[in-house]
Amino acid sequence: MSTKYIFLACLFLLLSVRSTATTEETQKQIADSLYSCLSKAETPADSLWIMENLYDVLPRANGNLLGLELFDVANRAGNSSAALNILRQLANRYLANDSMLMELYNKTLSYHDGPTPTVDSPYRASSDELKETRTFLRFARNIHRANHASEAKRRELLQELINTHTLNQPTDIYDQAVLLHSICTMLSRTGSDAMLTRYVDKLDTLIQQLPASAISLHNAYYVHAALIYSQANQFEKAYQCDRKTLEAIRQLEKQYKDRGRYFRNYDSSRYVIYQRILSNHTKLSQPELEKYYKLAMQLVAKNPEVAETNRNYPGPQIFYNMAIKNYAQALEHIKHCINTPYVTNSSYRLMQLLRNEIECAEAVNDKETLLEASRRYNKKLESYLSERLDEKYKELQVIYDSYEMRNSYDKLQLEKQNAEAESMYMIVAIAAVAIFILLISVVILFRLYRNNRKLARTLDKSNRALRAESSHLEKSKSDLLKARDEAQKANYMKTDFIKNMSYEVKAPLKAINEYCKLITDCSDTSNKKYLERFSSLVELNSELLSTIINDVLHISEIDSESVPVHNRPVELRPLCTMVLDGVRHRLSPDVALMFDTASPYICLFTDPQRVHQILLNLLTNAAKFTPKGSITLAYSVDSEKETVTFSVTDTGIGIKADKKDLIFERFVKLDKETQGAGLGLTISRLLARILGGDVILDTTYTKGARFLLILPKNKILKIQ
Repeated sequence: MSTKYIFLACLFLLLSVRSTATTEETQKQIADSLYSCLSKAETPADSLWIMENLYDVLPRANGNLLGLELFDVANRAGNSSAALNILRQLANRYLANDSMLMELYNKTLSYHDGPTPTVDSPYRASSDELKETRTFLRFARNIHRANHASEAKRRELLQELINTHTLNQPTDIYDQAVLLHSICTMLSRTGSDAMLTRYVDKLDTLIQQLPASAISLHNAYYVHAALIYSQANQFEKAYQCDRKTLEAIRQLEKQYKDRGRYFRNYDSSRYVIYQRILSNHTKLSQPELEKYYKLAMQLVAKNPEVAETNRNYPGPQIFYNMAIKNYAQALEHIKHCINTPYVTNSSYRLMQLLRNEIECAEAVNDKETLLEASRRYNKKLESYLSERLDEKYKELQVIYDSYEMRNSYDKLQLEKQNAEAESMYMIVAIAAVAIFILLISVVILFRLYRNNRKLARTLDKSNRALRAESSHLEKSKSDLLKARDEAQKANYMKTDFIKNMSYEVKAPLKAINEYCKLITDCSDTSNKKYLERFSSLVELNSELLSTIINDVLHISEIDSESVPVHNRPVELRPLCTMVLDGVRHRLSPDVALMFDTASPYICLFTDPQRVHQILLNLLTNAAKFTPKGSITLAYSVDSEKETVTFSVTDTGIGIKADKKDLIFERFVKLDKETQGAGLGLTISRLLARILGGDVILDTTYTKGARFLLILPKNKILKIQ
């Protein structure tokens, strides 16, 4: 079956039952039919309308669970208006559950009113409706806080709220409304009628400034204000608020019916309003009395829930019979309900009925009832007056505290004004001094002007000379730039030449070595030993020449900032062993090459090729200046400084401490007779600094030379 026919079937069902009595059996039949239609819906948009009607039909407990599902379906359907509407409806049902109210408020944070969604706010909603919903949920939390806070806590919160309203009022109109609503809900629990009505009037002025589309906020205010005005005996204001509430309900019903929600029912709310209007029957005209009584009884006749409420407390019948002076009938209804929990739990409602009972008993000459009602009323009145006296004291205390706070604020403002006045006086005085100084400056400037005119002629002559000099300098600058460019070009050519020469020389050197080995291998046994000695010399000198060329090439790469670095985890022990093997053939027969076995088994995150190159240079340098003794390679970890330090220690000729920086300069050789180009230590230090470390000479060691390679620890993994 297509979605179109599903909706037509649901619409036919709704139209057929909308005018029938909504008994539990009827509601169950409607709910079952809607569930059947829902199971055939194909998209979230199809399901939304059916679920909204289900929410209105189901019992309150089941409806609450469905409401949360309805919120998700509305979002999936892209209907933010329906989603925010269900949040407001759920707030009315969760007034006793602050954590749930907070969860509902947090759901509004997933909406944004701008053109671009975010990860936290993926859904778009109109700005006015989003503000309306958030404010409505904050109203609900105000009511929960006032209902569940202790008396002491309410007084503390009330004082804070009044101080905020007096001294630091919010600028946003919605925040102002929340603040005033919170004050009113707190005051309504303390019985401070005079103070309460003043703040309700302020809230009324603010509510009127909100958009007309914010019906839920207007309605929430009117319901609250009508009850407050009624208890404060301001019947005309209460009546006006009730009429506005009825109009808001009418607008809401029209909106819901236009959207196809035919089971959205406000009968209970209307009944409470009609009852409250009738309770002020002395202020009603006869047509108004008949109108509201008739409307209330029509609701009793058609709505079982309203009928049950009326059986427990027949308010409309009591007030109507009182108005038409049918005291016997009114007295009968009063006796029926005056001892029910609905009446006794409300001091205002109980005292109102006791007054009505006294009036009726006196009118029908029921002395026993009159005596009992009078006694009970007097006792309640004493308690009420005592409570009112205590409330008045608390109200005066709040007013006094507010006055003290306001007085302190005014004093601070006065001090601020005095400080500003003093500042202004100081500014005026400074300005006067400045003007005087300015006048003196004008006189001085006038004299200087005359002198400057004399100098101007001299300066003009000097300017001509300077312009000529400037032209000469510009030409010199151009020549210097040209020379700089040529020098850079020459430097690039030098670098390219070095690279090309290194590549060109390596091939002949390799060929020389290979041919020397070939000559040695092909010679007879009698000459082989003699030739092997010369072949080794050739190979050693070829390697020396290759090292010099490589050093020059490395310096060239470093200067051009083209040295690649490839960091990766590397085990240090195998790396050290490989370096030692690469330098053994350069040692004198009387030199022992050793590795310190106390060095830990660790894996360092660095570039192994560059570390190998640095250590090889340091060991080669040590081999060059150590004719006998030992050369030791070791490394250690400094956890405090987060470094790894390699040491190359020899027993050679050593280096003087005052030469510790000179030896790292390019082409520096302390012994001119030694082989090499004087670049090994320079390259080692530059490469170490590229890796984030350094190479230094340990001047505390005096038995030879000790060079230290210090590298950052980065990530070290211990090898088990």
